[in-house]
Amino acid sequence: MSTGEAPGTCTELHDCRDVIGTGSSIDTIKFHRFHMFDTDWKLKLHIDWAEELGNHVLSLRMRHQRYSVDDIWNLNATIRIQVNEKWLKTDTVVETEFSNRKREITIADIGRMPEEVNYVTCVHLKVSMQVNSSSGIQLRNFIDFSRSLPIFSDAIVNVDGTVFHINRMTLSMASPVFLEAFAEALDTDSIEICNVSPRDFRRILNMIYPPHLPPKRWIKENNRKKQLELIYHLLAIAKALKCPIVFEVADKWLVKHGSFNLEDSLMLAQTFGLRELMGYKIATIQSVDDLRECRDQIDALSNKTKALILDHLLFST
Repeated sequence: MSTGEAPGTCTELHDCRDVIGTGSSIDTIKFHRFHMFDTDWKLKLHIDWAEELGNHVLSLRMRHQRYSVDDIWNLNATIRIQVNEKWLKTDTVVETEFSNRKREITIADIGRMPEEVNYVTCVHLKVSMQVNSSSGIQLRNFIDFSRSLPIFSDAIVNVDGTVFHINRMTLSMASPVFLEAFAEALDTDSIEICNVSPRDFRRILNMIYPPHLPPKRWIKENNRKKQLELIYHLLAIAKALKCPIVFEVADKWLVKHGSFNLEDSLMLAQTFGLRELMGYKIATIQSVDDLRECRDQIDALSNKTKALILDHLLFST
């Protein structure tokens, strides 16, 4: 079981996502993948005509995308699917289990519709998941910085009036900015950090402290442009605070779960020195033709990044 809470932490056992699917008709509707509880998920809507009922019966397939054959894990959860459209209002709850061997479930009969369904081109689902038990997955285990804990907390960081109880050594090792601030405040256990909001500072702390969690806002944001803005915003703060661990966490998360196009990914990697993302994206370039569609953005890259791309095209393709 990995659902137990360590002292001073709060384990996240419930999560939800707004998932939107679009298509030219209800039969062609596709949903974007979303991340929840340490893996990516995909949904597939199915519609069948039930002659005896005189209705279309909708079902939903839910599939995790954790592919590694060496990854042994199990997740028992309660799934809730809510639809609140003019043409369909439904609330379905099922208890099920996922694992490295059981990758997909079918949630049958989530709703019924009359014969005229061709006009439906968009579906908005609310997907909620409550973890009942788990093993082999990393649940989000948030540290409670709002109260002092024995041994763990030995200093205070004040951010715009909000007090964070932290460990002096942990932050000093994470950034020379904190090391210098604590060195200058030998007569007190408190320092103040400016030019950052309490919410953003809490996100930075959760990336610094194990298990080094990427911000929930990155994971939940479906709009790619907005998601990119959120990443730039927080990494700019990490750059000002000189926290390399934050870039490492972001780098690994973007390689595993990022879905930005080539040019945006390369610019992001270049701006913040994300080496894994840079190498991963450059490796996807198969020919010069892959660069022609985004020539203006590629031109904006630094000479060093262009040299890496050229080296890959000359010697790796």
